[in-house]
Amino acid sequence: MVPARVVAKKGDVIFVNRGLYKHYGIYNNDTSVIHFSPDRGKEINPENAYIRETSLPEFLKDGRLEIDKTISAVFPPKEIVRRALCLVGSNRREYNLIFNNCEHFAHWCATDDLKSKQVISGAVIAGSIAITVTAAALILKNLLDNKEDNNGLL
Repeated sequence: MVPARVVAKKGDVIFVNRGLYKHYGIYNNDTSVIHFSPDRGKEINPENAYIRETSLPEFLKDGRLEIDKTISAVFPPKEIVRRALCLVGSNRREYNLIFNNCEHFAHWCATDDLKSKQVISGAVIAGSIAITVTAAALILKNLLDNKEDNNGLL
């Protein structure tokens, strides 16, 4: 069975899953997606990132279009697109993977709030890993301390 084609509407917060991350933008039409990213071929260096307008195929880069249905927009679609378009060409406080990325930009356009679920999820995962590693280190230290105590008694 072929999956149904996702059809975006003006002002939708859209994304494409790139495997390790999702790339976000604001859909205007098939020839206009506004997103925060570097030029093609310069993706490695975030200093090249700025808010730009591209076609949907260029935004997707052979990926699959998805719409973020978890965002509760506080602006009508035309206003979301206007907010995005007014920043084209700028770097909106400089790109930063943790504090100012493409998801922050798209979320801000729709809600006036800088938020990234990917960053929040990453922080939760990193925190969980840190707690697990700390607990494992404490258990290991306790085992080694007990072994030294037991060896001293023999």
